[in-house]
Amino acid sequence: MVMKILKITWISTALFILYVTLEYFYKIRDNGIFDVLTWLMSIISFPAGLLVSFVLWALDEGFSVTYKISYVSLVLVWVAYFMLGYLQWHMFIPYVIKKLRRHGKPC
Repeated sequence: MVMKILKITWISTALFILYVTLEYFYKIRDNGIFDVLTWLMSIISFPAGLLVSFVLWALDEGFSVTYKISYVSLVLVWVAYFMLGYLQWHMFIPYVIKKLRRHGKPC
């Protein structure tokens, strides 16, 4: 039951971050919202979210890839963070906990 509540809370938080980001971008058109999105999603998807942050940094600094901040780019970055965070917190961690409990190690 606790895991379901945590899962719903995590997903709701991620969706709220996406909603606020898109709503703010729609009203203000400020490119700084991209930084806000990446920081907030990095926090809730930590440590797996660091992989997305590293890829974004490498594209920007290492390969000099430029991109226009748009709804599509915001959603794509959000999806990348969401998928990694969801896999980490709601699939991998419960699997490891179940395996540890099965082998008699306390969690």
